Amino acid sequence: MFCSNKIIFLIVTVLIAQINVNAESSSNPFGIVPQPQFSKVEPNKSAFHISSETQITYNHINAKPIAELLREKLQPATGFDIEFKQVNDLTNATIQIQYLQSDQIKDEAYTLEASSSGVTIQAHSVEGLQYGVQTLLQLLPSEIFSSQKIADHEWAIPACVITDHPRFLDTRGLHIDISRHFFDKEQLKQLINVIAMHKLNTLHLHLTDDQGWRIPISKYPKLITVGSRSDHTLFTKSKPKFPEGPEKYLSKRDIKELIRYARKYNIQIIPEIDMPGHMAAAIAAYPNLKALNDDRSIPRVIRIDRQGLEFCKAVLTEINELFEHPKYIHIGFDEVNLGRGENLIHSDEDIARFATQLTAFIKKDLKTTPIVWCDAFTHGLNDPDTTVQWWRSSKIAWWKKHKYTIDESLLMADQPFILSPAHVIYFDMKNTSGDAGAKWAKPISVAECYNWDPVLDLNGFDETKQDLLRGLTACVWTEHIKDSETLFERILPRIAAFSENAWSMHDRNSSKHLSWVQYRDEILIPYQLKRYDAMGWNYWSKNQPSKLLDLPDKIKEW
Repeated sequence: MFCSNKIIFLIVTVLIAQINVNAESSSNPFGIVPQPQFSKVEPNKSAFHISSETQITYNHINAKPIAELLREKLQPATGFDIEFKQVNDLTNATIQIQYLQSDQIKDEAYTLEASSSGVTIQAHSVEGLQYGVQTLLQLLPSEIFSSQKIADHEWAIPACVITDHPRFLDTRGLHIDISRHFFDKEQLKQLINVIAMHKLNTLHLHLTDDQGWRIPISKYPKLITVGSRSDHTLFTKSKPKFPEGPEKYLSKRDIKELIRYARKYNIQIIPEIDMPGHMAAAIAAYPNLKALNDDRSIPRVIRIDRQGLEFCKAVLTEINELFEHPKYIHIGFDEVNLGRGENLIHSDEDIARFATQLTAFIKKDLKTTPIVWCDAFTHGLNDPDTTVQWWRSSKIAWWKKHKYTIDESLLMADQPFILSPAHVIYFDMKNTSGDAGAKWAKPISVAECYNWDPVLDLNGFDETKQDLLRGLTACVWTEHIKDSETLFERILPRIAAFSENAWSMHDRNSSKHLSWVQYRDEILIPYQLKRYDAMGWNYWSKNQPSKLLDLPDKIKEW
């Protein structure tokens, strides 16, 4: 046995009590992002100091990869070759990773306790342990995130107690479009690092669009030999031409490596193949896929008859296998008739029928859960076993023929959904009016992102409907983003504010809720931006810190 039954009982009892404690007196004196549900300084106890003598121990095979991860994260900056091992007994002068076998603890919750004798992270899930490790790293000086050894540095963890769990379990995500401009495996690994630091759990990969097809499909090789050979955007003077330039895509080996890397941090990857619109690259490779009445110079919509259905099913079958049977597969369905006026390419009824055929195939044959953009829902798809990703503003009925706004319609239909409203968490938008970036959804400042409340922003939302909201995903579209420096400038530090809403945002009327100015001055500037600096990441305001101070403290209005 790893511990006596008595010790296990005591640990579980303490953890449950701490997680359910009334935390009105809690605060975030350590600058942890996202802010934990409860944290307390232990003023009468001394800090724990990491040294060359420190050991990392774990009590269960499930905790071993987390112990390995912590060792990997501590080594570069400290230079210490820290030993890690499985032990049966609790010992002093170590960092203990404790996997608890109890179903009485909240999913993905963790507790971290630190004193001069050691640090203990406890959880009953691997996810919870990993989040505890991310918190431990943030308790250390920001230099711990450096890839270079920092000589003669004190690595102290303050004496404290932290209990924590996520607000949204299912999806706390970041979407990245690698079609408009391609981002390779190593660049995507850096995004996974960003996701992990902010305790998010999902990388949504937008793999195909008009400007390029970025994933190999064995049955349709021209999707790569033709369809991946353009990264021009429809927002520039030049239109996509195929084939033109080198092939740019993620190989099957790249995908396997990305999946392994994401799993280290308990991050799921959601693959997206956008259909039946946004298919210019596929049509360039296989012209017979074109919808018969898509008469544009660059057709973008595929046919949705038997031939189109066969193509989509074959692609999705390979995607399911390549991504090792993911929890979700995203099939798009946005903007099929964009800009067509009354001259529709496909009717609402036909789009809903095609969406129903594909979602049924994904559920029955691929045995996973489909996701669609909210456009499919507005065309008539309503399915409690499909998740709708909603990108439109909640305050406007975008489609005039409908009486209700989309959130009211989703809630009345009992339709599960993920929130990705463009006006507040589309990170390709400009940070401020004077910055570079997209502008159609108006600039989105980090202050506006922080001040957003996803629940209060919904029409007709109440506690009886809260389970329909599966989570939040921030999106980055790359029409205006060509490289990692620009990508990170768009994402950071807005993703820090986003993570607060996804993980821990407290009641805004609570005494422990930090205003934007408090968050900026007490968390973002003194702690999180320094971590970004140590990681070598670019971020908005990096070279002009006054820009952050000048942001209005306001809620985004559409």
